[in-house]
Formats: sequence, structure tokens, C-alpha cells
Amino acid sequence: MRPWGIKVGISLNFASPQTLGKLATFDPLDASVITWWTDKTNLLYKRIPDMAGYLIKANSEGQPGPLTYNRTLAEGANLFARAVQPHGGVVMFRAFVYNNHLSPTIWKDDRANAAVEFFRELDGKFLDNVVVQIKYGPIDFQVREPPSPLFANIPNTNMAIELQITQEYLGHQDHLVYIPPLWKTILDFDLRVDSKSSLVRNIVSGQHFKRPLGGYAGVVNVGTNTTWLGSHLAMSNLYAYGRLAWNPTGDPQALLQDWVKLTFGLDKDVLKVITDISMASWPAYENYSGNLGIQTLTDILYTHYGPNPASQDNNGWGQWTRADHTMIGMDRTVANGTGNAGQYPPEVAKVFENVETTPDDLLLWFHHVDYKHRLHSGKTVIQHFYDAHYKGAETAQTFAPAWRSLSGKIDQERFEHVLFRLQYQAGHSIVWRDAIVDFYHNLSGIPDEAGRVGHHPYRIEVENMTLDGYSLVGVDPIQMASNLTAAVTAPLDAGQVGTTLDVPSGKYDIAINYFDIFGGKAHYGAFINGEPLYEWYGDLEDHLGHDFSTKLDGHSATRITIPNIDIKRGDVLEIIGLADGNELAPLDYVSILPLGVV
Repeated sequence: MRPWGIKVGISLNFASPQTLGKLATFDPLDASVITWWTDKTNLLYKRIPDMAGYLIKANSEGQPGPLTYNRTLAEGANLFARAVQPHGGVVMFRAFVYNNHLSPTIWKDDRANAAVEFFRELDGKFLDNVVVQIKYGPIDFQVREPPSPLFANIPNTNMAIELQITQEYLGHQDHLVYIPPLWKTILDFDLRVDSKSSLVRNIVSGQHFKRPLGGYAGVVNVGTNTTWLGSHLAMSNLYAYGRLAWNPTGDPQALLQDWVKLTFGLDKDVLKVITDISMASWPAYENYSGNLGIQTLTDILYTHYGPNPASQDNNGWGQWTRADHTMIGMDRTVANGTGNAGQYPPEVAKVFENVETTPDDLLLWFHHVDYKHRLHSGKTVIQHFYDAHYKGAETAQTFAPAWRSLSGKIDQERFEHVLFRLQYQAGHSIVWRDAIVDFYHNLSGIPDEAGRVGHHPYRIEVENMTLDGYSLVGVDPIQMASNLTAAVTAPLDAGQVGTTLDVPSGKYDIAINYFDIFGGKAHYGAFINGEPLYEWYGDLEDHLGHDFSTKLDGHSATRITIPNIDIKRGDVLEIIGLADGNELAPLDYVSILPLGVV
């Protein structure tokens, strides 16, 4: 790294003196512990004299730390700061400290309050070579959050902003999501400390509070994949992160276009297509995943990938939506709720405290409202949910056709790699759409004004088909299968489903929704009137990079679309599935779609 002017640092485990050094304690004020860390640090700098320093995650999600010994987080951070100080080293100390055993039945419990509660009273107690590393929002890299209020609460402490380049809550690089527009909502936010302009980007640079250090931290998944991040288009996020850290006033679209030119060349069509789909990707993902500040409605108890809104609530992790049959959203007001709005400076707090002045895109972050509450747009909350999820999935359908228009302008390897993912995203966005709208439709009992939710005129459920060698099973959560039911074969066996198509003769797209789980590669074939139509395997784990599931759920649910097929009324469609390992050729439904219909 040296030729590039890059220094390397080391991420530490706070308990190393005990687990590695065999000491009786890792108390940061214990003399033997101080000596152990000092000696180890000196040895490291002897070998790596330009080492950047240390990164510490302490007392977070079960990790050891100074609180174990009733010491403060500042006392813990300063232990390392003193060790690296003679060598010019810096300590990055993560502010990601919270109780993951909160009680969802206690109205005022709120994970979003944790950073300020843990760090505000320590302001000015960290040594000058410590930088407190703060996640951009109060929870955990959600599809939309307000800025962390901690940025406004520790003016006598060096601060860095922590952004996430890896798409932990944003589709694991298998969904195209260009993230810098999200980051800019944070960096450009004015916290109005002491009623003066206090842009987050000027706080983390050290400029606003006249601090000696500041910075940017990127949580990134660079690995051995030839694309570095698992997807050719995902590299735009890492590139733009570096550019924004250098100049946070940069325009995300301009940065994207610089990257496109450097990566794919100067062709104007290539530039336009990648710009268009990338700039549309974050709004689309927000629309089909989680809206109005409700967070990414993914499965927080499993892989953080597919949809599972029920997983947000009734556990200790504190990513609650407090959704019931009539109301939804966290009450974070001072007047009635957790008080989180009051952690912001008065001008900002006043905006977030009032349901009428809170921006619609953060409404459910700060307020617990009726599903029929009207937004500034005039729509009700629940109708916005329905409309946004359909709009987001509809937008995702446009990405692959746009990319196909670049055939011959991009080398075949990258062209096919990206096309495969965009086609997958088109199908999985519909899984997301249906899972979320069905969940809240069932929970609220409020119909979709447009009549779409629960109404699928082109869909043939597997339970309504003729089954031979297939049996019906439930899924968990139930919304992850259309009409709550899927079909599977017996282990290591084959099965067949069939139906007579009662549609006007013409051309159709045939969409087949199925489940692709980890632990097998089932073999499928589709036939019309006994003639082969399409053949595929349940082998997405060989082609995609997300955390795969071993269950029938929102992570494994997917679809393939066979385009532009001539169908005559009365044709017989059959699908044959052959189980492999734990993958029992699971099927959900078939859609016979007129061209242009999603």
C-alpha cells in the first residue's frame, strides 16, 4: 500500500490481553493491561513504522470493552491512544454501542438514543488522537435515516462519519443500488448547532468545531472476486465514497459519470444507460423495500437480505416499527415518545417533534401514526406504501432492458454479468413488493385504492395446478409465497405441475416464481404441449453473492421470466422439477403476462 500513500491499521479485540496474552483481566486501567498493549504496540510499529493506528469496536453486540469493568468508553479509547501516540498513530473508536436486549414493551426504549446516551457526557475526555467513528444514522445503515444526533452533541471530540459501501441492508450487491445520493442527504444536512449553519460534512472534517482530526470510514466488502465487490456496477459506490471523502460537495451523478468513463469508456450510450439506471436505483430500492422512514423492511434476524417486516418488532434489537392493526411508526417525540427528536439541536428538534413539519420521508422514523394519516402529498400512509412498492418494482423492471441496449458496446463478460443481476433484481423486486404490501394489507385490513394488492389476474397459483409428485407446504413468513403456499417434491425425487392456459391466443411473457435455497441445485424444465420451452437449475448460489437461505422465505424466493412466447388458448403448460440435496424443486406460482405487464 505504501506506493499509493495508503497506511494500514489493525482492528482489535478489546479482550486480547486476556484471550491472547493470558492475563487475568483486560481492564483498561490495570497496569498489566497497559503494559501489554504498550509492548504489543511498540512491536507493531517496529515492524510497520508507518502503521495508521487502531480501530476499536467495544461493548457493542456482545463485544468486550471497558464497560465490562465499569470504566468509561473514553478510558478504553485512551488506553490505545496513549500506546500509539509516540508513533503518531490514530485510534478510530466506533460509536456503535447499544443494548441489543431492549424491551419492545417499554414505550420509551429506543436504540436510536444509544450513541448520544453513551458518548455525550464523555465529550472532551477523549485524547486528541482519538476519532469517534459515528454511523451516518442512529440505527444501522438503513435505506433512509436522519443523521445521527451525536454529530451535534460532542463538539470537543474528533468525529468521523461511518458510511457503508457494502450493501448489508441494500441488496447485498445483487440489487443495483447506487448509494451516494443517500449519503448526500446526510452530508448536506444542516444540524443548526447553536442556531448556526452546521453541515454534517463540515463537522466530520473537523472544520466546524475546529478539531485537529476528522474523517470518513467506509465499511466495504472488497474480496477475492474479480469484480472486487461482487458486482461490476457496485464498484461505483467505492469510487464515489473515495471522491466524496476527498470533496464532500461533489455531485453524485457527476462522480458516477467519471467512474463510468474510467471503467467502461467514453461511449455516450453506455454513459447514459448506466447513469440512468444507477441514479434511479436507490429511489427504486427504497420504494420496494421500506418507505417513509420505516427502515429497510428486511429480515433483521437472519440474513439482512430479503423481505420480512414482521422480524423488525417484538425482539431486543430495537429496529422496531411498532406496527399493529391501526397504527405504525416509532414515536420519537419528546412529548409522547422516546425523546430522540430532543437529542437534536433546538431548530432541528422542533421540525422532527411536530408531525406536520416532519418530512414525509422520515415521518415513520419520528411518529406513530394511523395508517390513514395523510401525508403532505395528500395520500394516506398505507396508500403510499402500496403505490411506492408497485412503483419501485416497476422501475426495477426497466433496468435489464436498458442494459440490453448496450449489447456490443460492452465486453461480453461484463455485459452478461450485469444483465444476469439486473434480471434477477427485476424478479426479486416483485418478491419484495408482494411480501410488504400483503403484510400491511393483512395487518391493517385497508384495501388498495388501485385494486392491485391481493389481486393477481394473470397469476396461476401452484395449488390450483395439477400436481404429480409435488405436495403443498407452508412458508415462513407466510407472505413469502403467493397465497401463502408453495409446492415441493419428495427428497431426491421428481415432480410435475400442469395447467391448461385459458387466455386469448397471442404473445406472452411467462414468469415462474420459485425458491432457490442453499444446499442443492434442483433441475427444472418448462414445457408447452409437451414441447421443451425452457430449462434451468436452482443454482443462483453459483452466480450471486448474497447470503443464501436454507429455507423457503424472502431470501430464497425468486423468479425467471421466459419472454415473448406464442400461446394459444387451451395450451397445456407443464413444469417438471427434480430435487437435489435439500432443494426440493420448490415452486410458488406462474404468471402469464401480456407483453408490457409486470
